[in-house]
Amino acid sequence: MPFFLAGLAVIPITMLARILLRLAESTCYGLMAFSQVLVCTAGFVTGNTVAASISGAAAGYLAWQWWNRGGDDKTRRRLRKWARRFRGVRRTAPAGA
Repeated sequence: MPFFLAGLAVIPITMLARILLRLAESTCYGLMAFSQVLVCTAGFVTGNTVAASISGAAAGYLAWQWWNRGGDDKTRRRLRKWARRFRGVRRTAPAGA
């Protein structure tokens, strides 16, 4: 329950700060994505799969918006560096098949 309330409390505070021009647009999206992750966690823990799936989808969309609207350059660099380690492996069917 505390994750749910904390997640929902972040949303109006973030929106008010954005309206008053205290936060950049990308920061607003990042904070709202984090709040939806908290709400998704609360839904998962309590067994409310509908709330968890809706909040998970919202968190994914808001994180995508954060990434495309600027985001934090250091975080983006770290994620790209981490992703470079993974290489795709081409798998083909056996020749006799």
